[in-house]
Amino acid sequence: MRSRRLVILSILLFLIGVVSARTASGRGCTHSMQCGRGFFCQEGACRKDSCSNDLQCDEGEECRPGNVNGRQKSGCFKSLVPKSALGGTSEDFCPGGGALVLSPTGTLTICDLTEDCPSTHICNPVHGVCCTKLPTCPKTKKTMVNFITGKPIMCQFKQGRVMPCPENGFCETTTGFCCVPGVDVEPPVVVTRAPAIIENERPWRGQVCSPQSGCSGGAACICGARGNCMCECATDFGYTLASDGKTCQRVRRRLKEKCKTDMECSAAFSECSSGGCRCKRGFKRNGDGGCEPLEYRCVNKAAPLKRDEKLITCSLKNSLLSSVSTSFRSLKKSENGSDINDAEFERLMKGIQNGTLLDFGNERDDCPDEHYCVPVFDDASKPGYYKGFCCPSPSEIRPTCPVGEPHESSYPPDYGCNKCPVDYYCHRDSVATEKSICCPKPCVSLEDIYHEGQCFSMAYYGDSCHISSQCVYSKSPDAAEEYAEVAKMECARSICSCPAGFSYADGQCKRIMCSIGLRGEPSVDKSGQLIRCERSSDCSMGHMCDPNTHVCCKGTNRCPKDYVETGEQCTDDNCRGINQICHRTKNGKAKICCTYDDVTMSAMRDALNSTTMNL
Repeated sequence: MRSRRLVILSILLFLIGVVSARTASGRGCTHSMQCGRGFFCQEGACRKDSCSNDLQCDEGEECRPGNVNGRQKSGCFKSLVPKSALGGTSEDFCPGGGALVLSPTGTLTICDLTEDCPSTHICNPVHGVCCTKLPTCPKTKKTMVNFITGKPIMCQFKQGRVMPCPENGFCETTTGFCCVPGVDVEPPVVVTRAPAIIENERPWRGQVCSPQSGCSGGAACICGARGNCMCECATDFGYTLASDGKTCQRVRRRLKEKCKTDMECSAAFSECSSGGCRCKRGFKRNGDGGCEPLEYRCVNKAAPLKRDEKLITCSLKNSLLSSVSTSFRSLKKSENGSDINDAEFERLMKGIQNGTLLDFGNERDDCPDEHYCVPVFDDASKPGYYKGFCCPSPSEIRPTCPVGEPHESSYPPDYGCNKCPVDYYCHRDSVATEKSICCPKPCVSLEDIYHEGQCFSMAYYGDSCHISSQCVYSKSPDAAEEYAEVAKMECARSICSCPAGFSYADGQCKRIMCSIGLRGEPSVDKSGQLIRCERSSDCSMGHMCDPNTHVCCKGTNRCPKDYVETGEQCTDDNCRGINQICHRTKNGKAKICCTYDDVTMSAMRDALNSTTMNL
């Protein structure tokens, strides 16, 4: 009787274990502690932390190598490419007239928060696929662009966790991109001056939030299974609570220091392994606290170009990659599809030398003849360029990683990047071969900038910094301005600031010059900031409001009452503006253009003139 009870009890315990395991799989979560043993939290759901094939994973998941609780191993991850994409259309996944980007093997090109799309293609955060073009923000909003890559900044991937946007941006959850309030395109409306309304501040860490508005202080709006959202530090992305107890900051660990995720390791080509930051396979520690390649390799085991045992580095413009690869691919087959003969080879080679390869001498590739530049990483000092080293022009098709060892899933004879994890990227030597290979990234996060063997976080105006390359604008610089000179930010006293003689205005470092009065530099307040104005009465005695730059400039106004100089001279009535008049000065020697001194009055006259013309 007792043995029978033991058998029944063991069967019940087994069934409870099976039921609990099935319940844990797919359950909503924010961290792995909520999933239990044998599971980990990935993209808001509990999944199995080990597998050997896709059959062991649930529907919508795939078995592939990746970061499982801080370790690189095979686990059940959310499928990167939705199954519906195989039978869908471009409009379903690339709305707005864009087209799906296909890889050389004919499969969809996928992307995520750490793996960007090739060339100028844009990643659709909703589906994780690359598109030729894509709507990012509503018409009344402006898209926030990464100044280094020139691409829109993503803030939410596959309806997952909402990441913070730079400066005054917010996350547009319908598209997954960072946006800033724009200017509504409406007819001018004249209003009386009123005190500016200060918008409510976004919540800080520990406060209730909404995914649409986001959080302040680098925190992310994280929602639980019941829909309650709270501002927290995104630990999965390397953020932790700062010393002020209010904001979140990126954790940066040096080699040999303890870590929890790869995002924390600051040395390029490093990873968090066995609880500490270490160099990846194929790299070794150098004397500067970074990881350097054990060797530099070219396609077909060719030796990279060296002089006096020193590697020759190069710079390559990213737009050149596709044009050169097209020319070299034409060498492989003749027009009728058969093997190319000597005469045809000579003709094509001569065309390349006279055409495409002439671009190499145009500061786009500085390798010598019979060599080409193999790009390894973005050049932070030259946006739109890659840094690399020179390799001899290859003859056989055999892909290889420029530095480090390829991932275990990307070996001959197939190579490819179908199982490439987040800390690797898909490399393709566009000059030599169409085959791709999975190679280690120098920096895992898209927020990082590679500089002399270290990974630094991008910083904006007023943020702390280590090097000037970190300091970037949250938007691309405007076109050249007539009355202002724009300069790059620099890291001075560990803070991103403007160079001497420049002021931070309209999101950029500008040196604004007066176009009226005594010309020269405009007036500044005690803190060195420009004094903005709408009329001359806003300025101190002996100054007037420049109508072109709206700053106070030193000088005496020579125009009639309620008017101010524009800085231009005239002969009759040839002033440019509708509300401008040609006025002769008191001494009678010159005629100058004058406009309304009050900006509000000028706008009112413009609106009346527009109404009269319409009638």
